[in-house]
Amino acid sequence: MNFGLSFSYVFKDEEWFKKIIIPALVSLIPIIGQLILMGWGLSVTKNVIDGRSERALPKLEFGADLGRGFMVFLIQFIYAIPYAILFGLMSAAFGIGGGAREEIVQILMTILGICFGLVGFLLALLILFMSVAAIANYAAKGEFKAAFQFKEIFALLKKSFVSWLLVLVGGFIAMGIIAPLGSVACGIGIILTTAYGTAVYYHMLGQAYVKSVSPPVTEAEVL
Repeated sequence: MNFGLSFSYVFKDEEWFKKIIIPALVSLIPIIGQLILMGWGLSVTKNVIDGRSERALPKLEFGADLGRGFMVFLIQFIYAIPYAILFGLMSAAFGIGGGAREEIVQILMTILGICFGLVGFLLALLILFMSVAAIANYAAKGEFKAAFQFKEIFALLKKSFVSWLLVLVGGFIAMGIIAPLGSVACGIGIILTTAYGTAVYYHMLGQAYVKSVSPPVTEAEVL
């Protein structure tokens, strides 16, 4: 993966400011704006997958981006259901233990709650990686069911696990560090840095997918 390209490709586009500011302003619309921003980001992923990694910045398509963004949200929501169930069971176990009068019940419920918590933590990590690969698979194929073709998704993760790990690290940098930086400009700049962070993250997503479906380099090709 070309980690640096995900941060620099935006500025190689002559119309980069226009292509960033429009999604940034649209993202101010409650709920719908965030869905549109995600859908716009998914267009970046598709451009990278289609071989336009250096010219991947798309123009906003309000209706189409809203539809794609809703699909991304739905994929993330469905993948989060197992974790939500385990979290509920953990909370219930701690709640029952805390309200029990008998000490043995308190101990058993506490142990059960801890077990649910540990399993939930491991499941959350698995879901995190799977959902990222699932969204990329959806972007590549344009079919909702592609996000739940688990055999393909595990194959993507297995083929280039480091690439998907870099996506999560890069996503943290883009959305957790760069995006909030705009708040120093009295909160106004955050809409620009959030849109930029989205463009960076979804570019990495496309790169990871390409890396995971590319055939291995043979010794002859290296020579």
